[in-house]
Amino acid sequence: MGSAIDLFVAYRFIRILTTPFEKTDAFKLGIIDDKGNRIKKEKSTKPAVPLNTSELKNAYTILHKLVFNIKKIFAKVPGVKTKVGTYAAALFLLKDTFKENFEDPRFIEKTFLEYLKENYEIDDSISEEVIGFGEILPKGEYILQSDILSKQSEDIVAKKGDKVFATQDTSPTDTILGVEIFSVIHEKSKETIYISLEDIKER
Repeated sequence: MGSAIDLFVAYRFIRILTTPFEKTDAFKLGIIDDKGNRIKKEKSTKPAVPLNTSELKNAYTILHKLVFNIKKIFAKVPGVKTKVGTYAAALFLLKDTFKENFEDPRFIEKTFLEYLKENYEIDDSISEEVIGFGEILPKGEYILQSDILSKQSEDIVAKKGDKVFATQDTSPTDTILGVEIFSVIHEKSKETIYISLEDIKER
């Protein structure tokens, strides 16, 4: 039963990942725009289309939301060559959200890595310029190099250029695609967010 669920979620994940935003049910129903952003009411922060029917809820599930945001991060990487570290923090949230669905905790990573290898030229090495010493992120303030998803809302809450800080020397929360994931505090929202060392630079 577990392996069947693995395959189903993997199929859904890749299907959503490879479907253009404008061809999704969420776009056709007016939930998102052609960039994958949730459409808001004019002069309001409230969604233009509330998820108040089964059709709408099925078109914009947590899985859709997370994969749409991974796609938005994906679109920010120029050219074909990419680094797996760019997606590690986003995949951590996807894995953490659906961890009870998988017998193999690395299943979603393997599925995504296979997709990247089949469709993109990958540089899966870690930059020599990343900070940190061994398995510890030193206490301090850092500047984000990438947009980062919020675990609370599954939206992009932290933007490139925002300041984050580690309140103490911090050990990794997890390792995704061979990239260590650390928790830091986002200054503007005060939320705990998850980053790889490639996502930050020293102030």
